[in-house]
Amino acid sequence: MDQLFLDLFGQQPGGSSATIVALSALSSLLTGVALLLLARRNDLGWWVKVLAVFAGPLVTALLFGYDGLVGALPAMAVAAYGLWRFSKYPAFGRFGRVVAVRGATPASVAWGFGLTAVLTALNLGPLLWSGLVFGGGTSSIWLNAFFGAMITAALVGIANGFRWAWLAVAASSVGYVAVFFASAPARATLGVLVLQFGAALYGWWSWRQAPAEADAEPAETYPPHPYAE
Repeated sequence: MDQLFLDLFGQQPGGSSATIVALSALSSLLTGVALLLLARRNDLGWWVKVLAVFAGPLVTALLFGYDGLVGALPAMAVAAYGLWRFSKYPAFGRFGRVVAVRGATPASVAWGFGLTAVLTALNLGPLLWSGLVFGGGTSSIWLNAFFGAMITAALVGIANGFRWAWLAVAASSVGYVAVFFASAPARATLGVLVLQFGAALYGWWSWRQAPAEADAEPAETYPPHPYAE
């Protein structure tokens, strides 16, 4: 069992580093599942994303330092926002929503970059405020914070029906993989990042058009009410 853990996470079990890596991989796995559900315009995707934030950044912050809450709480807020935003779309099927798909606009791309910058700063947290992140050999820390923020910002775009946000998720997953390959990557983490990349491409493909409006009619409209006009 210890050897399996070492093969999957590149860490000996039992230490704090091993726990952090395992929680990060679990969070990334749940995020990949959430993306697959959101690609199907399924409300449950946001609940899975809430679980992903709780299982990864939030638990890590509670176990190893409350400073991590600076990045974990905004990620949880984005998941809650996505759940609320999807609730405003007409329902279809079971847990499905008729999401109004939008194309890219200069304004949407601009706020996407702006939100990514803010979330990157929050992910860095005390490392940024103390200036430690400006020292040498910190490029991987910057990139990890940036790509994590990019995914979170893209989820705001997905919540609002912007199809380009799926490509942002795919790009961030590729960036993450490149960063991990530059070090000693954990196989489990690489595997779930590939899942995220595939889910993002699937989301971009499946959001070519919204479901037929007829699918959005409530189930109780059929059969028709005998006293309906």
